[in-house]
Amino acid sequence: MKKSILFACLCWVVSVFVTTSVDAGKLKKVKVTAARNSILILYTYGPKDAGIFKKHGIDLEIDMRPFKGHMAGLPAGEVPCTTYAGTAAIARINKGLDWVIVGGGLTVMQEVFVLKNSPFKTITDLKGKKFASWSTGAGAFKAMRATVMDGYGMDVLKDTEFVQAAPPVLLKLLDKGQIDSMFNISSLTIAAAAQPDKYRSVFAPNDYWKKKTGQGIIWSAPLVCGRKWVDEDRARATAFVKAWTEGYRWLRKPENLRKVIKKYGSLAAVKNEAQAKTYEKWLTQGKMLIVDWDEATRDKQWEFLHMAKKHGILKKIPNKEKHGLILK
Repeated sequence: MKKSILFACLCWVVSVFVTTSVDAGKLKKVKVTAARNSILILYTYGPKDAGIFKKHGIDLEIDMRPFKGHMAGLPAGEVPCTTYAGTAAIARINKGLDWVIVGGGLTVMQEVFVLKNSPFKTITDLKGKKFASWSTGAGAFKAMRATVMDGYGMDVLKDTEFVQAAPPVLLKLLDKGQIDSMFNISSLTIAAAAQPDKYRSVFAPNDYWKKKTGQGIIWSAPLVCGRKWVDEDRARATAFVKAWTEGYRWLRKPENLRKVIKKYGSLAAVKNEAQAKTYEKWLTQGKMLIVDWDEATRDKQWEFLHMAKKHGILKKIPNKEKHGLILK
Protein backbone atom coordinates (compact mmCIF):
# COMPACT_ATOMS: atom_id res chain seq x y z
CA MET A 1 0.00 0.00 0.00
CA LYS A 2 2.82 2.37 0.98
CA LYS A 3 4.64 1.54 -2.25
CA SER A 4 1.50 2.33 -4.27
CA ILE A 5 1.05 5.69 -2.52
CA LEU A 6 4.74 6.54 -2.98
CA PHE A 7 4.57 5.60 -6.66
CA ALA A 8 1.42 7.71 -7.17
CA CYS A 9 3.05 10.72 -5.49
CA LEU A 10 6.16 10.30 -7.61
CA CYS A 11 4.05 10.18 -10.77
CA TRP A 12 2.21 13.34 -9.69
CA VAL A 13 5.50 15.19 -9.07
CA VAL A 14 6.89 14.08 -12.43
CA SER A 15 3.63 15.04 -14.14
CA VAL A 16 3.68 18.53 -12.62
CA PHE A 17 7.36 18.99 -13.50
CA VAL A 18 6.84 17.86 -17.09
CA THR A 19 3.70 19.98 -17.52
CA THR A 20 5.44 23.04 -16.11
CA SER A 21 8.45 22.50 -18.38
CA VAL A 22 6.28 22.05 -21.44
CA ASP A 23 4.18 25.11 -20.60
CA ALA A 24 7.32 27.19 -20.06
CA GLY A 25 8.63 25.98 -23.39
CA LYS A 26 5.44 27.11 -25.10
CA LEU A 27 5.92 30.76 -24.09
CA LYS A 28 6.47 32.97 -27.12
CA LYS A 29 9.21 35.55 -26.75
CA VAL A 30 8.33 39.09 -27.75
CA LYS A 31 10.72 42.00 -27.38
CA VAL A 32 9.54 45.58 -26.79
CA THR A 33 11.24 48.87 -26.02
CA ALA A 34 10.32 51.13 -23.13
CA ALA A 35 11.43 54.74 -22.79
CA ARG A 36 13.16 55.75 -19.56
CA ASN A 37 11.65 58.57 -17.50
CA SER A 38 8.11 57.78 -18.61
CA ILE A 39 5.01 55.84 -17.68
CA LEU A 40 6.07 53.24 -20.27
CA ILE A 41 8.39 51.84 -17.60
CA LEU A 42 5.48 51.38 -15.21
CA TYR A 43 3.09 49.68 -17.64
CA THR A 44 5.68 47.27 -19.04
CA TYR A 45 7.72 46.17 -16.03
CA GLY A 46 4.81 46.08 -13.58
CA PRO A 47 2.52 43.71 -15.49
CA LYS A 48 5.51 41.59 -16.51
CA ASP A 49 6.59 41.14 -12.88
CA ALA A 50 2.98 40.33 -11.98
CA GLY A 51 3.06 37.39 -14.41
CA ILE A 52 0.38 38.81 -16.70
CA PHE A 53 2.32 38.25 -19.92
CA LYS A 54 3.28 34.68 -18.98
CA LYS A 55 -0.37 34.03 -18.16
CA HIS A 56 -1.15 34.81 -21.81
CA GLY A 57 1.74 32.72 -23.13
CA ILE A 58 4.13 35.63 -23.74
CA ASP A 59 7.74 35.77 -22.60
CA LEU A 60 8.16 39.55 -22.62
CA GLU A 61 11.66 40.96 -23.09
CA ILE A 62 11.94 44.67 -22.25
CA ASP A 63 14.68 46.79 -23.80
CA MET A 64 14.76 49.98 -21.72
CA ARG A 65 16.19 52.93 -23.66
CA PRO A 66 16.30 56.72 -23.81
CA PHE A 67 13.29 58.12 -25.67
CA LYS A 68 15.13 58.52 -28.99
CA GLY A 69 16.28 54.90 -28.82
CA HIS A 70 12.76 53.79 -28.03
CA MET A 71 11.45 55.66 -31.08
CA ALA A 72 14.13 54.10 -33.29
CA GLY A 73 13.51 50.47 -32.33
CA LEU A 74 10.27 49.73 -34.17
CA PRO A 75 11.17 51.43 -37.50
CA ALA A 76 14.54 49.64 -37.47
CA GLY A 77 12.85 46.26 -36.98
CA GLU A 78 14.62 45.73 -33.65
CA VAL A 79 11.27 45.00 -32.04
CA PRO A 80 8.09 43.75 -33.75
CA CYS A 81 5.65 45.68 -31.62
CA THR A 82 5.58 48.31 -28.87
CA THR A 83 3.63 51.31 -27.61
CA TYR A 84 4.73 54.02 -30.01
CA ALA A 85 4.13 57.73 -30.58
CA GLY A 86 0.80 57.64 -32.39
CA THR A 87 0.90 60.49 -34.89
CA ALA A 88 4.51 59.54 -35.69
CA ALA A 89 3.26 56.01 -36.42
CA ILE A 90 0.58 57.40 -38.73
CA ALA A 91 3.20 59.48 -40.55
CA ARG A 92 5.37 56.40 -41.06
CA ILE A 93 2.39 54.38 -42.30
CA ASN A 94 1.70 57.18 -44.77
CA LYS A 95 5.29 56.85 -46.01
CA GLY A 96 4.83 53.15 -46.70
CA LEU A 97 5.59 51.22 -43.52
CA ASP A 98 3.04 48.45 -43.14
CA TRP A 99 2.19 48.97 -39.49
CA VAL A 100 -1.07 48.32 -37.67
CA ILE A 101 -2.59 49.82 -34.52
CA VAL A 102 -3.66 46.80 -32.49
CA GLY A 103 -4.22 48.01 -28.94
CA GLY A 104 -4.89 50.84 -26.54
CA GLY A 105 -2.27 52.86 -24.77
CA LEU A 106 -1.14 56.16 -23.37
CA THR A 107 -3.39 59.10 -24.10
CA VAL A 108 -2.26 62.67 -24.67
CA MET A 109 -2.21 63.29 -20.92
CA GLN A 110 0.23 66.20 -21.28
CA GLU A 111 -1.25 69.62 -20.55
CA VAL A 112 -0.24 73.24 -21.14
CA PHE A 113 1.01 74.70 -17.85
CA VAL A 114 1.62 78.25 -16.68
CA LEU A 115 2.78 79.57 -13.33
CA LYS A 116 -0.07 79.69 -10.83
CA ASN A 117 0.31 83.42 -10.30
CA SER A 118 0.43 84.25 -14.01
CA PRO A 119 -2.37 86.31 -15.62
CA PHE A 120 -3.13 83.63 -18.26
CA LYS A 121 -6.45 81.86 -17.80
CA THR A 122 -7.07 80.13 -21.14
CA ILE A 123 -5.02 78.85 -24.07
CA THR A 124 -5.98 81.88 -26.18
CA ASP A 125 -4.40 84.19 -23.60
CA LEU A 126 -1.08 82.83 -24.85
CA LYS A 127 -1.36 84.38 -28.30
CA GLY A 128 1.81 86.37 -28.93
CA LYS A 129 3.37 84.98 -25.74
CA LYS A 130 6.28 82.60 -25.23
CA PHE A 131 4.85 79.12 -25.69
CA ALA A 132 7.37 76.32 -25.17
CA SER A 133 7.59 72.58 -25.86
CA TRP A 134 10.31 69.96 -25.93
CA SER A 135 9.47 68.88 -29.49
CA THR A 136 7.33 69.83 -32.47
CA GLY A 137 7.46 66.31 -33.92
CA ALA A 138 6.27 64.34 -30.89
CA GLY A 139 2.86 62.70 -31.17
CA ALA A 140 1.56 64.49 -28.09
CA PHE A 141 2.62 67.91 -29.40
CA LYS A 142 0.98 67.33 -32.77
CA ALA A 143 -2.21 66.22 -31.04
CA MET A 144 -2.19 69.27 -28.77
CA ARG A 145 -1.57 71.58 -31.71
CA ALA A 146 -4.46 70.02 -33.66
CA THR A 147 -6.95 70.34 -30.78
CA VAL A 148 -6.02 73.98 -30.15
CA MET A 149 -6.52 74.73 -33.85
CA ASP A 150 -9.81 72.84 -33.87
CA GLY A 151 -11.23 74.40 -30.74
CA TYR A 152 -9.82 77.92 -30.83
CA GLY A 153 -8.53 78.61 -34.36
CA MET A 154 -5.08 79.19 -32.91
CA ASP A 155 -1.81 77.68 -34.15
CA VAL A 156 0.69 77.51 -31.29
CA LEU A 157 3.58 77.43 -33.77
CA LYS A 158 2.48 80.55 -35.66
CA ASP A 159 0.42 82.57 -33.22
CA THR A 160 2.87 82.50 -30.31
CA GLU A 161 6.52 83.26 -29.76
CA PHE A 162 7.39 79.57 -29.89
CA VAL A 163 10.35 78.22 -27.89
CA GLN A 164 11.80 74.70 -28.10
CA ALA A 165 14.00 73.39 -25.30
CA ALA A 166 14.93 70.14 -23.55
CA PRO A 167 12.27 68.88 -21.10
CA PRO A 168 14.09 69.70 -17.81
CA VAL A 169 15.06 73.12 -19.17
CA LEU A 170 11.40 73.97 -19.82
CA LEU A 171 10.57 73.79 -16.12
CA LYS A 172 13.52 76.02 -15.24
CA LEU A 173 12.59 78.56 -17.91
CA LEU A 174 9.00 78.64 -16.66
CA ASP A 175 10.13 79.01 -13.05
CA LYS A 176 12.30 81.98 -14.01
CA GLY A 177 9.55 83.60 -16.05
CA GLN A 178 11.59 83.32 -19.26
CA ILE A 179 8.68 81.54 -20.97
CA ASP A 180 4.97 82.02 -20.39
CA SER A 181 3.84 78.40 -20.73
CA MET A 182 5.14 74.91 -21.33
CA PHE A 183 3.95 71.66 -22.86
CA ASN A 184 6.25 68.92 -21.54
CA ILE A 185 6.87 65.16 -21.56
CA SER A 186 4.66 62.84 -19.52
CA SER A 187 6.84 62.60 -16.39
CA LEU A 188 7.35 66.37 -16.17
CA THR A 189 3.64 66.91 -16.78
CA ILE A 190 3.11 64.81 -13.68
CA ALA A 191 5.78 66.83 -11.87
CA ALA A 192 3.92 70.06 -12.67
CA ALA A 193 0.48 68.64 -11.85
CA ALA A 194 1.85 67.43 -8.49
CA GLN A 195 2.61 71.06 -7.53
CA PRO A 196 -0.75 72.90 -7.77
CA ASP A 197 0.60 75.63 -5.51
CA LYS A 198 3.16 76.47 -8.21
CA TYR A 199 1.71 75.49 -11.61
CA ARG A 200 -1.71 75.66 -13.25
CA SER A 201 -3.07 73.98 -16.39
CA VAL A 202 -4.74 76.18 -18.99
CA PHE A 203 -5.41 73.52 -21.62
CA ALA A 204 -5.70 69.71 -21.67
CA PRO A 205 -6.05 68.10 -25.13
CA ASN A 206 -7.64 65.02 -23.59
CA ASP A 207 -10.35 67.07 -21.90
CA TYR A 208 -11.13 68.85 -25.16
CA TRP A 209 -11.51 65.60 -27.11
CA LYS A 210 -13.47 63.91 -24.31
CA LYS A 211 -15.96 66.77 -24.36
CA LYS A 212 -16.29 66.45 -28.13
CA THR A 213 -16.35 62.65 -28.52
CA GLY A 214 -16.55 61.10 -25.06
CA GLN A 215 -13.01 59.74 -25.24
CA GLY A 216 -9.44 60.95 -24.77
CA ILE A 217 -6.79 60.96 -27.49
CA ILE A 218 -4.86 57.71 -27.84
CA TRP A 219 -2.20 59.10 -30.15
CA SER A 220 0.45 59.64 -27.50
CA ALA A 221 1.37 55.94 -27.51
CA PRO A 222 -1.01 53.25 -28.80
CA LEU A 223 0.16 49.67 -29.29
CA VAL A 224 1.70 49.46 -32.77
CA CYS A 225 3.00 46.35 -34.58
CA GLY A 226 4.42 45.40 -37.93
CA ARG A 227 1.74 43.67 -40.00
CA LYS A 228 4.11 40.88 -41.05
CA TRP A 229 4.70 39.95 -37.41
CA VAL A 230 0.96 39.94 -36.68
CA ASP A 231 0.10 37.85 -39.74
CA GLU A 232 2.76 35.20 -39.15
CA ASP A 233 1.08 34.19 -35.86
CA ARG A 234 -2.32 35.74 -35.18
CA ALA A 235 -2.77 33.75 -31.98
CA ARG A 236 0.49 35.17 -30.59
CA ALA A 237 -0.45 38.72 -31.56
CA THR A 238 -3.91 38.35 -30.02
CA ALA A 239 -2.46 36.98 -26.78
CA PHE A 240 0.05 39.83 -26.74
CA VAL A 241 -2.72 42.43 -27.02
CA LYS A 242 -4.77 40.70 -24.32
CA ALA A 243 -1.77 40.79 -22.00
CA TRP A 244 -1.24 44.53 -22.57
CA THR A 245 -4.94 45.18 -21.99
CA GLU A 246 -4.96 43.25 -18.73
CA GLY A 247 -1.74 44.99 -17.74
CA TYR A 248 -3.32 48.42 -18.13
CA ARG A 249 -6.25 47.41 -15.92
CA TRP A 250 -3.86 45.90 -13.39
CA LEU A 251 -1.83 49.12 -13.16
CA ARG A 252 -4.97 51.18 -12.53
CA LYS A 253 -5.40 49.51 -9.14
CA PRO A 254 -3.68 51.71 -6.53
CA GLU A 255 -2.14 48.82 -4.62
CA ASN A 256 -0.48 47.53 -7.80
CA LEU A 257 0.71 50.95 -8.90
CA ARG A 258 2.33 51.57 -5.51
CA LYS A 259 4.31 48.33 -5.79
CA VAL A 260 5.55 49.24 -9.26
CA ILE A 261 6.53 52.76 -8.27
CA LYS A 262 8.39 51.44 -5.24
CA LYS A 263 10.47 49.19 -7.49
CA TYR A 264 10.70 51.16 -10.75
CA GLY A 265 9.75 54.70 -9.80
CA SER A 266 13.27 56.10 -10.19
CA LEU A 267 13.49 54.69 -13.75
CA ALA A 268 10.12 56.25 -14.56
CA ALA A 269 11.18 59.61 -13.06
CA VAL A 270 8.65 59.41 -10.22
CA LYS A 271 10.61 61.49 -7.72
CA ASN A 272 8.37 61.95 -4.71
CA GLU A 273 5.13 60.97 -3.01
CA ALA A 274 3.19 63.86 -4.55
CA GLN A 275 4.04 62.63 -8.04
CA ALA A 276 3.16 59.05 -7.10
CA LYS A 277 -0.21 60.27 -5.80
CA THR A 278 -0.80 62.20 -9.03
CA TYR A 279 -0.15 59.06 -11.09
CA GLU A 280 -2.54 57.16 -8.82
CA LYS A 281 -5.26 59.81 -9.18
CA TRP A 282 -4.93 60.13 -12.96
CA LEU A 283 -4.82 56.37 -13.57
CA THR A 284 -7.80 55.55 -11.37
CA GLN A 285 -9.77 58.34 -13.07
CA GLY A 286 -8.97 56.90 -16.52
CA LYS A 287 -7.12 60.08 -17.40
CA MET A 288 -3.99 58.47 -18.85
CA LEU A 289 -4.79 55.20 -20.59
CA ILE A 290 -7.31 53.98 -23.14
CA VAL A 291 -7.52 50.31 -22.28
CA ASP A 292 -9.81 48.74 -24.87
CA TRP A 293 -9.22 48.82 -28.61
CA ASP A 294 -12.55 48.07 -30.29
CA GLU A 295 -14.65 49.41 -33.16
CA ALA A 296 -16.08 52.31 -31.13
CA THR A 297 -12.64 53.38 -29.90
CA ARG A 298 -11.15 53.07 -33.35
CA ASP A 299 -13.91 55.21 -34.86
CA LYS A 300 -13.35 58.03 -32.36
CA GLN A 301 -9.59 57.89 -32.79
CA TRP A 302 -9.83 57.95 -36.58
CA GLU A 303 -12.19 60.89 -36.21
CA PHE A 304 -9.31 62.65 -34.47
CA LEU A 305 -6.97 61.80 -37.36
CA HIS A 306 -9.40 63.31 -39.85
CA MET A 307 -9.60 66.44 -37.71
CA ALA A 308 -5.80 66.66 -37.63
CA LYS A 309 -5.69 66.30 -41.42
CA LYS A 310 -8.28 69.05 -41.80
CA HIS A 311 -5.94 71.40 -39.96
CA GLY A 312 -2.85 70.31 -41.88
CA ILE A 313 -1.19 68.40 -39.04
CA LEU A 314 -1.36 65.18 -41.05
CA LYS A 315 -1.07 64.96 -44.83
CA LYS A 316 -3.31 61.93 -45.24
CA ILE A 317 -5.12 59.28 -43.25
CA PRO A 318 -4.42 55.55 -43.61
CA ASN A 319 -7.35 53.22 -44.19
CA LYS A 320 -9.08 52.54 -40.88
CA GLU A 321 -9.99 48.92 -41.61
CA LYS A 322 -6.51 48.08 -42.87
CA HIS A 323 -4.37 49.83 -40.29
CA GLY A 324 -6.70 49.93 -37.27
CA LEU A 325 -6.60 46.20 -36.64
CA ILE A 326 -8.86 44.69 -34.02
CA LEU A 327 -7.67 41.27 -32.91
CA LYS A 328 -10.18 38.97 -31.26
